[in-house]
Amino acid sequence: MKCENCGSGKFMDSIEVKNENTPYCCNEHLCIFINGIRLDIILSDVDENYFGLVPSLLNWYDESSLSSIKEKQYIWSQAKLESGIKILPILLCPDDFDFSCTTIVVEVIDNNKTVSWSRFGVDITEFSADEVDLPKYIGKKVNWFTKIKPFVFLKNEYSDCIKLFEANLSL
Repeated sequence: MKCENCGSGKFMDSIEVKNENTPYCCNEHLCIFINGIRLDIILSDVDENYFGLVPSLLNWYDESSLSSIKEKQYIWSQAKLESGIKILPILLCPDDFDFSCTTIVVEVIDNNKTVSWSRFGVDITEFSADEVDLPKYIGKKVNWFTKIKPFVFLKNEYSDCIKLFEANLSL
């Protein structure tokens, strides 16, 4: 879609959140769609093992585990828009739903009227699974993908998607 709101004349990508069943989950859950395609499907072009990963913004964290609570807090601190660049863990393995398994990250840039997802990668941080300080290391060691192009969204569309996940959250 051509961006009339931001005045850039550039073409914007669309982002939306919808409920959908995914291959490794029993129930429908919120999924991220970019230009009408579910994000895990887009990333499966890099590696078929990324098919079926679920958004980290889901409220599936183990509230009895301090490390899980810390991961949840970290993700939501990174999801909040601010000027500058943030590394947001965006997709996780639905089996473990923590940073110990596959963690896909995205570099998020708040550009005032738009939000860019400039690059995606898989986090390769080595850690012990019960490490409470783990979140501060996520995004420091990443294998960045070269096959996925950057995406640029209208800031209000991006924020609306984050709010849908936030509505199902208990911090």
